[in-house]
Amino acid sequence: MKDRDELKRVVFGQTRVILTRDLSIMNPNLVEGASGLVMGKLATYTLKVQFPKVTVGVNWQDCDIVEGKFGMTTDADQPKVIPRPRAITDDG
Repeated sequence: MKDRDELKRVVFGQTRVILTRDLSIMNPNLVEGASGLVMGKLATYTLKVQFPKVTVGVNWQDCDIVEGKFGMTTDADQPKVIPRPRAITDDG
């Protein structure tokens, strides 16, 4: 999302979002393009997003609203990308 006003369109338990940033350093299932369901807010601008295998807090700037799709995502909706292994010295 580019503008904070887009947060007003989010409906908890219905709005689906897609990651615009690779967060696989937190969890290998959170690659760019993964989609999940917004379940709530953890902080002022941090959304609680449920993915098929994990629920995490995602900054509003790291995701976009998926237009026309509602409800929980499935594994079939996720990108078929195998994230590269990261070394301890990687900066992300």
